[in-house]
Amino acid sequence: MPPTPDKHLEERILNAALRLCRARGERGLTLRAVARAAGTTTPTVYKRFRDKATLRVAVARHIWYELIEHLVASTRLEETYRRYIRYCVEHPEEYRLLTAAWSEVFGSEPKRPGEVWFRKLLADRFGGTPEEYGPGYYSVFLLCHGASTLINMASNEGLRTELRENCIAVCDRLIQNVDMLRSGATTPKSDRA
Repeated sequence: MPPTPDKHLEERILNAALRLCRARGERGLTLRAVARAAGTTTPTVYKRFRDKATLRVAVARHIWYELIEHLVASTRLEETYRRYIRYCVEHPEEYRLLTAAWSEVFGSEPKRPGEVWFRKLLADRFGGTPEEYGPGYYSVFLLCHGASTLINMASNEGLRTELRENCIAVCDRLIQNVDMLRSGATTPKSDRA
């Protein structure tokens, strides 16, 4: 009788890879170590993921979805970027892996659920349509991503605190003045050259 396929094998492999990433960073993601941690063989892992790069992207995509779940639990816009920074600080290895696989994860996604959700929050609160809030979304996202990357690189707690607090303060100011970042918004006459 042929063996029964394990319906949860791929999930077990990804969970093992995620545990190794959390414990050892990307250097812990060898296919052999993942196979051992998942309770399977290296050839079995190769059948599901052709190489380490493919596995790395799958783990990064899993981390991205986890981050999105963390963000959409926010009840207010201001809580969203605070949660983003907190996640990145509390999960530095995962965030480094996500950043390293950025183009593979985001380049293949036509709709980014976090972006769609955040733009909708902006439109619900300030009026207009979500499509008008591209510049507002990107301002907050790029600021948080840059700050999170720098926070995770900093070796000094004082510097990490300074970066975190300044990022939040600037994001708060951006939200307060989001109209200036709304596409189609007119520029006040006093600001025109």
